[in-house]
Amino acid sequence: MVSKKTLLIYLTLISGSLFCQTFKVLHYSETSGFDHNTRQNSLAMLQNLGGLNNFTVDDDQTGAAFNTLQNLQQYAVVVFSNTSGDAILDSAQRANFETYMQNGGSLVGIHAATDTYRHSTANGTQTGTWDWYAETLGGSVQQNPNHTISNYNGTIDHIGNHPTISATPNPWNKVEEYYYWENGYLNPAITSVLQVRATGGQSYDAARPISWYQNLAGGGRSFYTALGHDNFNFTSDTGFQNHIRNAILWAAGRMISIPDYSAKNISLYPNPAKEIMILETNKYARFSSYQILNMQGKKLMEEKLEKDKTRQNISLNKLPPGSYLLVLQGSGVSSKPQRFTVSP
Repeated sequence: MVSKKTLLIYLTLISGSLFCQTFKVLHYSETSGFDHNTRQNSLAMLQNLGGLNNFTVDDDQTGAAFNTLQNLQQYAVVVFSNTSGDAILDSAQRANFETYMQNGGSLVGIHAATDTYRHSTANGTQTGTWDWYAETLGGSVQQNPNHTISNYNGTIDHIGNHPTISATPNPWNKVEEYYYWENGYLNPAITSVLQVRATGGQSYDAARPISWYQNLAGGGRSFYTALGHDNFNFTSDTGFQNHIRNAILWAAGRMISIPDYSAKNISLYPNPAKEIMILETNKYARFSSYQILNMQGKKLMEEKLEKDKTRQNISLNKLPPGSYLLVLQGSGVSSKPQRFTVSP
Protein backbone atom coordinates (compact mmCIF):
# COMPACT_ATOMS: atom_id res chain seq x y z
CA MET A 1 0.00 0.00 0.00
CA VAL A 2 1.06 3.59 -0.53
CA SER A 3 0.19 6.35 1.91
CA LYS A 4 -2.58 8.79 1.12
CA LYS A 5 0.03 11.57 1.11
CA THR A 6 2.13 9.75 -1.50
CA LEU A 7 -0.91 9.09 -3.65
CA LEU A 8 -1.97 12.73 -3.38
CA ILE A 9 1.45 13.84 -4.63
CA TYR A 10 1.22 11.34 -7.50
CA LEU A 11 -2.21 12.57 -8.54
CA THR A 12 -1.18 16.21 -8.23
CA LEU A 13 1.72 15.62 -10.59
CA ILE A 14 -0.43 14.04 -13.28
CA SER A 15 -3.51 16.21 -12.95
CA GLY A 16 -2.01 19.68 -13.06
CA SER A 17 -2.84 22.44 -15.50
CA LEU A 18 -0.70 20.86 -18.24
CA PHE A 19 -3.31 18.16 -18.73
CA CYS A 20 -6.23 20.58 -18.71
CA GLN A 21 -4.95 22.72 -21.56
CA THR A 22 -6.51 22.20 -24.98
CA PHE A 23 -3.95 21.55 -27.71
CA LYS A 24 -4.06 21.30 -31.50
CA VAL A 25 -3.25 18.36 -33.79
CA LEU A 26 -2.65 18.46 -37.54
CA HIS A 27 -4.03 15.50 -39.53
CA TYR A 28 -2.01 15.20 -42.76
CA SER A 29 -2.93 12.55 -45.38
CA GLU A 30 -1.50 13.63 -48.75
CA THR A 31 -0.21 10.90 -51.09
CA SER A 32 1.91 10.64 -54.21
CA GLY A 33 2.16 6.85 -54.04
CA PHE A 34 -0.33 4.18 -53.02
CA ASP A 35 -3.47 5.72 -51.54
CA HIS A 36 -5.08 3.71 -48.73
CA ASN A 37 -8.19 5.94 -48.87
CA THR A 38 -8.46 6.04 -45.09
CA ARG A 39 -8.22 9.82 -44.68
CA GLN A 40 -11.89 10.50 -44.01
CA ASN A 41 -12.14 7.80 -41.38
CA SER A 42 -8.79 8.64 -39.78
CA LEU A 43 -9.83 12.28 -39.57
CA ALA A 44 -13.19 11.33 -38.01
CA MET A 45 -11.40 9.08 -35.52
CA LEU A 46 -8.99 11.84 -34.48
CA GLN A 47 -11.80 14.35 -34.16
CA ASN A 48 -13.73 11.95 -31.94
CA LEU A 49 -10.66 11.25 -29.82
CA GLY A 50 -10.01 14.96 -29.58
CA GLY A 51 -13.51 15.62 -28.31
CA LEU A 52 -12.94 13.11 -25.52
CA ASN A 53 -9.36 14.10 -24.71
CA ASN A 54 -9.20 17.89 -24.94
CA PHE A 55 -7.57 18.46 -28.32
CA THR A 56 -8.78 19.86 -31.64
CA VAL A 57 -7.87 18.61 -35.10
CA ASP A 58 -7.16 20.45 -38.35
CA ASP A 59 -7.15 18.57 -41.65
CA ASP A 60 -4.58 18.95 -44.43
CA GLN A 61 -4.74 16.91 -47.65
CA THR A 62 -2.50 19.18 -49.77
CA GLY A 63 0.50 20.15 -47.61
CA ALA A 64 -0.66 23.75 -47.31
CA ALA A 65 -0.27 23.63 -43.53
CA PHE A 66 3.51 23.31 -44.03
CA ASN A 67 3.78 26.57 -46.02
CA THR A 68 5.04 28.54 -43.03
CA LEU A 69 6.82 27.66 -39.82
CA GLN A 70 4.49 29.97 -37.93
CA ASN A 71 1.49 27.90 -39.00
CA LEU A 72 3.12 24.60 -37.98
CA GLN A 73 4.05 25.95 -34.58
CA GLN A 74 0.40 26.11 -33.49
CA TYR A 75 0.30 22.29 -33.43
CA ALA A 76 1.50 20.15 -30.53
CA VAL A 77 1.50 17.08 -32.79
CA VAL A 78 1.54 16.51 -36.54
CA VAL A 79 0.05 13.17 -37.65
CA PHE A 80 1.15 11.64 -40.97
CA SER A 81 -1.81 9.31 -41.56
CA ASN A 82 -1.21 6.88 -44.44
CA THR A 83 0.77 9.45 -46.38
CA SER A 84 2.87 7.94 -49.20
CA GLY A 85 5.39 8.72 -51.91
CA ASP A 86 8.21 11.26 -52.15
CA ALA A 87 6.47 14.15 -53.92
CA ILE A 88 4.04 15.58 -51.39
CA LEU A 89 5.97 18.46 -49.78
CA ASP A 90 8.26 20.87 -51.61
CA SER A 91 11.71 21.81 -50.32
CA ALA A 92 10.49 24.89 -48.43
CA GLN A 93 7.69 22.94 -46.74
CA ARG A 94 10.15 20.20 -45.76
CA ALA A 95 12.52 22.78 -44.30
CA ASN A 96 9.67 24.29 -42.26
CA PHE A 97 8.79 20.89 -40.84
CA GLU A 98 12.41 20.15 -39.94
CA THR A 99 12.61 23.43 -38.04
CA TYR A 100 9.29 22.74 -36.34
CA MET A 101 10.57 19.36 -35.11
CA GLN A 102 13.98 20.69 -34.11
CA ASN A 103 12.22 23.32 -32.01
CA GLY A 104 10.28 20.76 -29.98
CA GLY A 105 7.46 19.70 -32.30
CA SER A 106 6.18 16.12 -32.31
CA LEU A 107 5.33 13.63 -35.05
CA VAL A 108 3.00 10.62 -35.07
CA GLY A 109 3.09 8.34 -38.12
CA ILE A 110 0.47 5.76 -39.08
CA HIS A 111 1.12 2.75 -41.36
CA ALA A 112 2.21 4.05 -44.79
CA ALA A 113 4.02 6.96 -43.14
CA THR A 114 7.08 4.69 -43.47
CA ASP A 115 6.35 4.37 -47.20
CA THR A 116 6.72 8.16 -47.42
CA TYR A 117 10.10 9.72 -48.34
CA ARG A 118 11.84 6.37 -48.17
CA HIS A 119 15.35 6.38 -46.76
CA SER A 120 18.20 6.06 -49.27
CA THR A 121 19.25 2.74 -47.73
CA ALA A 122 15.72 1.35 -48.26
CA ASN A 123 14.98 2.73 -51.71
CA GLY A 124 16.50 0.20 -54.12
CA THR A 125 18.68 1.91 -56.71
CA GLN A 126 17.19 5.34 -56.01
CA THR A 127 18.54 7.96 -53.65
CA GLY A 128 16.10 9.24 -51.06
CA THR A 129 15.15 12.90 -51.27
CA TRP A 130 14.54 13.47 -47.55
CA ASP A 131 16.41 10.98 -45.35
CA TRP A 132 15.88 13.25 -42.33
CA TYR A 133 12.18 12.33 -42.38
CA ALA A 134 12.75 8.55 -42.18
CA GLU A 135 15.41 9.01 -39.52
CA THR A 136 13.07 11.17 -37.44
CA LEU A 137 10.08 8.87 -37.84
CA GLY A 138 12.30 5.86 -37.28
CA GLY A 139 11.99 3.66 -40.37
CA SER A 140 11.23 2.90 -44.01
CA VAL A 141 9.47 -0.27 -45.12
CA GLN A 142 11.51 -2.55 -47.40
CA GLN A 143 10.82 -2.21 -51.11
CA ASN A 144 9.84 -5.68 -52.31
CA PRO A 145 8.01 -7.45 -50.86
CA ASN A 146 6.61 -4.71 -48.67
CA HIS A 147 4.30 -6.68 -46.43
CA THR A 148 2.29 -9.77 -45.61
CA ILE A 149 -1.10 -10.34 -47.17
CA SER A 150 -3.50 -7.57 -46.18
CA ASN A 151 -5.63 -9.75 -43.91
CA TYR A 152 -2.89 -11.64 -42.07
CA ASN A 153 -3.99 -12.69 -38.58
CA GLY A 154 -0.92 -11.85 -36.52
CA THR A 155 -0.14 -11.95 -32.82
CA ILE A 156 1.25 -8.79 -31.25
CA ASP A 157 3.14 -8.61 -27.95
CA HIS A 158 3.92 -5.66 -25.72
CA ILE A 159 7.55 -4.68 -25.23
CA GLY A 160 8.07 -2.89 -21.95
CA ASN A 161 5.41 -0.70 -20.37
CA HIS A 162 5.18 2.51 -22.37
CA PRO A 163 1.98 4.60 -21.93
CA THR A 164 1.17 4.27 -25.65
CA ILE A 165 0.34 0.58 -25.09
CA SER A 166 -1.44 0.90 -21.75
CA ALA A 167 -4.87 0.32 -23.35
CA THR A 168 -4.07 -2.33 -25.97
CA PRO A 169 -4.50 -6.10 -25.49
CA ASN A 170 -1.47 -8.25 -24.65
CA PRO A 171 -1.15 -10.52 -26.51
CA TRP A 172 -3.18 -8.94 -29.30
CA ASN A 173 -4.52 -11.06 -32.16
CA LYS A 174 -5.04 -8.63 -34.98
CA VAL A 175 -5.80 -8.87 -38.70
CA GLU A 176 -3.45 -6.45 -40.44
CA GLU A 177 -1.03 -5.90 -43.31
CA TYR A 178 2.30 -6.33 -41.51
CA TYR A 179 5.28 -4.49 -42.98
CA TYR A 180 8.77 -5.91 -43.54
CA TRP A 181 11.92 -4.07 -42.44
CA GLU A 182 14.83 -6.43 -43.13
CA ASN A 183 15.88 -4.73 -46.39
CA GLY A 184 14.35 -1.41 -45.43
CA TYR A 185 15.57 1.01 -42.81
CA LEU A 186 15.19 1.13 -39.03
CA ASN A 187 16.84 3.86 -37.01
CA PRO A 188 18.85 2.18 -34.21
CA ALA A 189 17.69 4.97 -31.89
CA ILE A 190 14.06 3.79 -31.83
CA THR A 191 12.55 2.07 -28.79
CA SER A 192 9.99 -0.59 -29.70
CA VAL A 193 6.74 -0.91 -27.77
CA LEU A 194 4.85 -3.49 -29.89
CA GLN A 195 6.23 -6.49 -31.77
CA VAL A 196 4.47 -8.89 -34.12
CA ARG A 197 5.43 -12.55 -33.88
CA ALA A 198 6.84 -14.31 -36.94
CA THR A 199 4.45 -14.03 -39.90
CA GLY A 200 5.95 -16.65 -42.26
CA GLY A 201 9.01 -18.62 -43.27
CA GLN A 202 11.20 -15.92 -44.83
CA SER A 203 13.90 -14.11 -42.87
CA TYR A 204 11.99 -10.82 -43.16
CA ASP A 205 8.98 -12.56 -41.60
CA ALA A 206 10.79 -12.95 -38.27
CA ALA A 207 9.39 -11.28 -35.16
CA ARG A 208 9.82 -7.52 -35.63
CA PRO A 209 8.78 -4.15 -34.21
CA ILE A 210 5.55 -2.57 -35.42
CA SER A 211 5.26 0.39 -33.01
CA TRP A 212 8.09 2.48 -31.63
CA TYR A 213 9.06 5.92 -30.37
CA GLN A 214 11.96 8.36 -30.07
CA ASN A 215 12.66 11.24 -27.71
CA LEU A 216 14.27 13.83 -29.97
CA ALA A 217 17.19 16.15 -29.34
CA GLY A 218 15.08 19.30 -29.76
CA GLY A 219 12.71 18.27 -26.98
CA GLY A 220 9.99 16.86 -29.26
CA ARG A 221 8.91 13.27 -29.75
CA SER A 222 8.17 10.92 -32.60
CA PHE A 223 5.95 7.86 -32.55
CA TYR A 224 5.12 5.38 -35.30
CA THR A 225 2.85 2.39 -35.70
CA ALA A 226 2.75 0.12 -38.75
CA LEU A 227 -0.88 -0.69 -37.91
CA GLY A 228 -3.67 1.09 -39.78
CA HIS A 229 -3.83 -0.41 -43.29
CA ASP A 230 -7.59 -0.88 -43.43
CA ASN A 231 -10.45 1.51 -42.67
CA PHE A 232 -11.63 -0.95 -40.03
CA ASN A 233 -8.86 0.29 -37.76
CA PHE A 234 -10.24 3.82 -37.72
CA THR A 235 -13.91 2.92 -37.46
CA SER A 236 -14.15 -0.20 -35.31
CA ASP A 237 -10.87 -1.35 -33.71
CA THR A 238 -10.87 -0.06 -30.13
CA GLY A 239 -7.36 -1.36 -29.46
CA PHE A 240 -5.97 0.58 -32.42
CA GLN A 241 -7.90 3.72 -31.52
CA ASN A 242 -6.66 3.57 -27.91
CA HIS A 243 -3.12 3.12 -29.24
CA ILE A 244 -3.37 6.24 -31.41
CA ARG A 245 -5.06 8.27 -28.68
CA ASN A 246 -2.30 7.44 -26.21
CA ALA A 247 0.37 8.09 -28.84
CA ILE A 248 -1.00 11.59 -29.45
CA LEU A 249 -1.31 12.35 -25.73
CA TRP A 250 2.21 11.07 -25.13
CA ALA A 251 3.67 12.96 -28.11
CA ALA A 252 1.99 16.14 -26.87
CA GLY A 253 3.43 15.64 -23.39
CA ARG A 254 0.01 15.06 -21.84
CA MET A 255 0.65 11.49 -20.69
CA ILE A 256 3.39 10.33 -18.35
CA SER A 257 4.77 6.81 -18.09
CA ILE A 258 2.35 4.77 -16.00
CA PRO A 259 3.73 1.63 -14.33
CA ASP A 260 1.96 -1.70 -14.58
CA TYR A 261 -0.12 -1.43 -11.43
CA SER A 262 -1.00 -5.07 -10.99
CA ALA A 263 -1.43 -5.78 -7.27
CA LYS A 264 -1.95 -8.86 -5.18
CA ASN A 265 -5.32 -9.36 -3.50
CA ILE A 266 -7.16 -7.00 -5.85
CA SER A 267 -8.97 -8.22 -8.98
CA LEU A 268 -10.96 -6.32 -11.61
CA TYR A 269 -12.82 -8.33 -14.21
CA PRO A 270 -13.82 -8.60 -16.96
CA ASN A 271 -11.16 -6.25 -18.28
CA PRO A 272 -11.98 -4.75 -20.76
CA ALA A 273 -15.54 -4.37 -19.52
CA LYS A 274 -18.62 -2.73 -20.97
CA GLU A 275 -21.37 -1.89 -18.44
CA ILE A 276 -20.39 -3.72 -15.26
CA MET A 277 -17.00 -4.58 -13.79
CA ILE A 278 -16.48 -6.79 -10.73
CA LEU A 279 -14.08 -5.80 -7.94
CA GLU A 280 -12.76 -8.53 -5.65
CA THR A 281 -10.24 -8.27 -2.81
CA ASN A 282 -9.60 -10.29 0.32
CA LYS A 283 -8.60 -7.11 2.16
CA TYR A 284 -11.85 -5.37 1.38
CA ALA A 285 -12.54 -4.37 4.99
CA ARG A 286 -9.65 -1.88 4.90
CA PHE A 287 -11.30 0.14 2.13
CA SER A 288 -14.50 2.15 2.34
CA SER A 289 -14.70 3.80 -1.11
CA TYR A 290 -13.26 3.85 -4.61
CA GLN A 291 -12.39 6.58 -7.06
CA ILE A 292 -12.20 6.32 -10.85
CA LEU A 293 -9.67 8.59 -12.57
CA ASN A 294 -8.86 9.17 -16.21
CA MET A 295 -5.34 8.44 -17.44
CA GLN A 296 -4.30 12.01 -16.71
CA GLY A 297 -5.29 11.61 -13.04
CA LYS A 298 -8.52 13.61 -13.09
CA LYS A 299 -11.17 12.20 -10.74
CA LEU A 300 -14.32 11.28 -12.67
CA MET A 301 -16.37 9.60 -9.98
CA GLU A 302 -16.27 8.41 -6.36
CA GLU A 303 -18.52 5.83 -4.71
CA LYS A 304 -18.74 4.09 -1.35
CA LEU A 305 -18.10 0.37 -1.09
CA GLU A 306 -20.59 -2.04 0.44
CA LYS A 307 -19.44 -2.83 3.94
CA ASP A 308 -17.87 -6.23 4.74
CA LYS A 309 -18.19 -7.58 1.20
CA THR A 310 -15.28 -9.02 -0.76
CA ARG A 311 -17.04 -8.66 -4.11
CA GLN A 312 -18.83 -5.66 -5.59
CA ASN A 313 -20.18 -4.63 -8.97
CA ILE A 314 -18.79 -1.38 -10.38
CA SER A 315 -21.14 0.39 -12.77
CA LEU A 316 -19.41 1.79 -15.86
CA ASN A 317 -22.49 3.29 -17.51
CA LYS A 318 -21.31 6.88 -16.99
CA LEU A 319 -17.88 6.28 -18.57
CA PRO A 320 -17.17 6.57 -22.30
CA PRO A 321 -14.93 3.92 -23.93
CA GLY A 322 -11.29 4.29 -22.92
CA SER A 323 -8.70 3.55 -20.22
CA TYR A 324 -9.09 4.47 -16.56
CA LEU A 325 -7.55 4.04 -13.11
CA LEU A 326 -9.41 2.76 -10.04
CA VAL A 327 -8.13 3.65 -6.56
CA LEU A 328 -9.45 2.08 -3.34
CA GLN A 329 -9.43 4.25 -0.24
CA GLY A 330 -9.96 3.68 3.46
CA SER A 331 -8.98 5.08 6.84
CA GLY A 332 -5.35 6.09 6.32
CA VAL A 333 -4.74 3.74 3.38
CA SER A 334 -5.03 3.84 -0.40
CA SER A 335 -4.39 1.18 -3.01
CA LYS A 336 -2.13 1.65 -5.95
CA PRO A 337 -4.14 2.68 -9.03
CA GLN A 338 -5.58 -0.31 -10.91
CA ARG A 339 -5.83 0.12 -14.67
CA PHE A 340 -8.94 -1.00 -16.58
CA THR A 341 -10.56 -0.42 -19.96
CA VAL A 342 -14.17 0.34 -20.87
CA SER A 343 -15.06 -1.11 -24.26
CA PRO A 344 -17.65 0.35 -26.69
